[in-house]
Amino acid sequence: LVTGFRRVLFRSSANGSFTLPGVQPGTYWLIVQKAQFRIETQVTVVDGNQVADQGVTTLPSIHDPAVGLWMPKIAVATGGYDPLEGILGKMGLGTVDGSGTYMSTGGEIDLYSNGGALPDTAAGTLTELVNNPAALARYHVVLIPCSSDGNVAALQSQNALRNLRDYVKAGGKLFVTDWSGEWMDNVFPAQIELGGSGFGIPLGDGIDTPASAYDRANDSWDTGEFGNADGDAYDSDGATAVDPNLASWLTGQAGPFPDGGAGPIDPTDFDVVDNWNWIKSLNTVEKGLDDQGNVVMDQPKAWVAGPRGGLIGGDSTPRPLTVTFEPAGCGRVLFSTYHTTPGAHVGLYPQERILLYLMLEIGTCLDGPIVID
Repeated sequence: LVTGFRRVLFRSSANGSFTLPGVQPGTYWLIVQKAQFRIETQVTVVDGNQVADQGVTTLPSIHDPAVGLWMPKIAVATGGYDPLEGILGKMGLGTVDGSGTYMSTGGEIDLYSNGGALPDTAAGTLTELVNNPAALARYHVVLIPCSSDGNVAALQSQNALRNLRDYVKAGGKLFVTDWSGEWMDNVFPAQIELGGSGFGIPLGDGIDTPASAYDRANDSWDTGEFGNADGDAYDSDGATAVDPNLASWLTGQAGPFPDGGAGPIDPTDFDVVDNWNWIKSLNTVEKGLDDQGNVVMDQPKAWVAGPRGGLIGGDSTPRPLTVTFEPAGCGRVLFSTYHTTPGAHVGLYPQERILLYLMLEIGTCLDGPIVID
């Protein structure tokens, strides 16, 4: 809330509500912001019991700074599976039809081909994007959902890998899901170790890219060590939101659910379906030195965990399903083991709501040491 040169900051509760105590009658600028979503509106306070109109507190779905509306620039590499653009359409960043199928971006997101079908308005291919650092720099968020084909050469290109690493270092947010995991694991191989196949094949079957594949001193990769992040399918029944703030937010949400049911979401017990990888370990990684010469470490954070059921060799041990890490600066990487959206449908499943939460949450920089080397 801003009046004259005085600025007062407030944080909302988990359900988004907030109260501004002691506000005297008058005209103010009300600014509501989360990550790169921001709305600025001039409001007039008549008395101390006034309820703000929903329109001045709802984050925008268009980018028009001239009228006080900001949102991030988003690129989606559409694959053969996991149509994340449908979730964005339900969020208002474009449109969906009555069945929940994505129709158009409305100009607010750009689509790139990663093996999936694209409309005539496509911006290009994922290969073209990752080979163009200036194009990458236009986006706050790059989403690479599951795909099993296309862009193989880019995954072996030192320049393309370095461009993605530099994009994150400069503050970009990279979201990757299941079979596209090599876009996370090849570029940043140390933070997450992927487990082997669920069908009795041991680790080392070509799924994980080991930490040794990246030479930090020379900023180069041994592509001969690269895995493919193509695991086997399972559902995680009884998943849990292990982050308390995410759990609080989910408590106020309602599904449909993948099994066809509906109702309030229990953040300690919900199903995450269509997993295609599993995470064996999360590893703390040295990412550089701060301005005092102290070593700065990157500790990956699990947001959701659940058992790996239904596979030969599966187990009931809760394992990370959605993880973020911060390799340098304000940039972050998100990896989920599952299709975020398992096909077109009406409404948002719990795992889809988690993506929306994290798009807002990890778009915000955390306080911490700045890596300079």
